[in-house]
Amino acid sequence: MIKAENVNYIYQHGTPFARQALYDINLEIPDDSLTAIIGHTGSGKSTLIQHFNALIKPTSGKIEINGIDVTNPKADLTLIRRTSGLVFQYPEHQLFEETVYKDIAFAPKNMGLNEKEIDERVKESAAMAGLSEKYLERSPFELSGGQKRRAAIAGVLAMKPKVLILDEPTAGLDPKGRDEILNTIKVLHKTNREMIILFVSHSMEDVAKTAEHIIVMNKGHIEMQGSTAEIFTRAEYLRQIGLNVPQITLLCDKLRNAGINLPDNIYTVHDAAKAIAPLMGGGRNV
Repeated sequence: MIKAENVNYIYQHGTPFARQALYDINLEIPDDSLTAIIGHTGSGKSTLIQHFNALIKPTSGKIEINGIDVTNPKADLTLIRRTSGLVFQYPEHQLFEETVYKDIAFAPKNMGLNEKEIDERVKESAAMAGLSEKYLERSPFELSGGQKRRAAIAGVLAMKPKVLILDEPTAGLDPKGRDEILNTIKVLHKTNREMIILFVSHSMEDVAKTAEHIIVMNKGHIEMQGSTAEIFTRAEYLRQIGLNVPQITLLCDKLRNAGINLPDNIYTVHDAAKAIAPLMGGGRNV
């Protein structure tokens, strides 16, 4: 479980340039959670997730990750970062070895595992991240954007973390690469039921396709949180704080307003197709 109690964070605290980024954050994210954090630029979402990996620590308040008090001055940072793995928005920031294999093996090697255990973890983690073994002996910088993202995810998975955090995992990818990464996230969630998967996204479409739970950030506060359906039913409120609902939801709202009988909770193209097909008279299954 991730638990935050009254967390505040001030950049450059105690200087004339101090700026508060988080205000009284209180939340609990249970095991087996696939959660998205959304919010406009500057809302505090990236600042928040860095606390979950102890890259930064609260100015005040307390955070626990899997029972570990991250805010304790004596906390074991190595243990925290093995427990809670962070995949950066730009994979180049955490890929540095000569080969993809060595990159994924870096953490297991530092954990003191033997060669057999390291090899098993590298291949298992690559498979979990959807990265073919044929890429393991290549330079990570020869990979496509999506493959680099998978290699970075595999490098974190090799630590067998209890929490996997992804910052904008589909940023800069083409539609095919985006769908592949989102599918990887869903498969990871399905096959690792005790692991918390937490991702930040600007794309409401990505969130609708993938997340089960949503945390909405606004001006450093948690504005609301709930299931995907609960959050996206508040479309007007989301617009007021600079966000939106998926485009397909807006389209279905317009069709509904034009008199077409559609259910309310449509957030993906697949859901829309299932609802619309029977109305077309073809009787096709979608």
